[in-house]
Amino acid sequence: AQLDAERGVIECRICKTQVGLDHVITLWRNGALVFAVCDGCAATHEILIRPTDAGLEVRGRSRQPIVLSGVSP
Repeated sequence: AQLDAERGVIECRICKTQVGLDHVITLWRNGALVFAVCDGCAATHEILIRPTDAGLEVRGRSRQPIVLSGVSP
């Protein structure tokens, strides 16, 4: 991820799409990239980032319901 960031392209940790630095929200710690989410996923997910004793905890939850099709009850 660090090498990609130096080239100006980062992979979203939610959808895995590679996007430019101008379309991504990043979290850096001690000069290293630790989390990145694209603008599209940031708009459709609730993301919680908090420090813990072991490092950082990152949780994401979709704001929209997940619709399963083709599943019979």
